Amino acid sequence: MFELTINEQVYQFKFGIGFVKEINKTATKPVDGIPGEMEEVGLRYSIAKIMDGDVLELIRVLVLANKGFEPRVTYGVLETYIDEELEDIDELFGTVMDFLEKANATKRIMKALLKAVQEAEENA
Repeated sequence: MFELTINEQVYQFKFGIGFVKEINKTATKPVDGIPGEMEEVGLRYSIAKIMDGDVLELIRVLVLANKGFEPRVTYGVLETYIDEELEDIDELFGTVMDFLEKANATKRIMKALLKAVQEAEENA
């Protein structure tokens, strides 16, 4: 779990099972070999977008990771924070990636995606 202080308000974020359940619902793909069956893959897509520097996906991930905590962070709070208060967006991306890599619920997918990116870079 990590925290962000925005306008003197502390927000908590957790990349646990509840987070994975919520984020996986955001994207689906057909299951190979099983017609009509869909697989939830939102976490993979979100991680890939964050790796690409997608700030809107970063905000969405943070909103979902804050679910169940009080106070609740909103898209507007995060947008204002990034636009007006945050000094280093790369640091925020790095912090989120670090927590995704360490959380039990997300670390296996993170490692697999990081390995795939590294292999693609080596082959390029």
